[in-house]
Amino acid sequence: MPEPAGEWRPAFPGQRPPFRPGHEVNLRHGAFTPRIVEPRAAELVEAVLAEPDVAYLATPSYRPSLHAWARAEAQVELLAAHLAGRDFDDLDALSARAQLERAEGRAAAARTRLGLDPLSRARLGRDVTSMQLDGARWLTELREERERAAAQAESGDAGPADDGQDDGPGEDR
Repeated sequence: MPEPAGEWRPAFPGQRPPFRPGHEVNLRHGAFTPRIVEPRAAELVEAVLAEPDVAYLATPSYRPSLHAWARAEAQVELLAAHLAGRDFDDLDALSARAQLERAEGRAAAARTRLGLDPLSRARLGRDVTSMQLDGARWLTELREERERAAAQAESGDAGPADDGQDDGPGEDR
């Protein structure tokens, strides 16, 4: 006779019940378990976005990179906590150590790309300032060119007439 849904009965004496959703029976460190990593990553993102020095990270285009960095940082925290005080003679610890080194590398690279360390923040600021200066220079040149064209139009000197014909490559007018 079939059992009612939701009620488990052992098929033989000593059989353990099935694992419930969200169990942590085989959990070692949780560094690759989204339900453990994601909440910590969200906390890290929130903490960074609260910092006025990196307000540019609130721009939506930074979100994917910011979340990738936060996940790597959360994995570093979980793996480091798992390895704290352990000997490195067992295979689990060696494997976790290798995973920690990879996560630390991802986190460091993401910090650099996002400007979350002093040197990369200074470089990012320099690059942004350079782009702003280049943009200002371009706008100034554009304005001056328009002013010259307007002055030529007022003086009646419109320059050579354009007959619509292409003079060909390499021939300046």
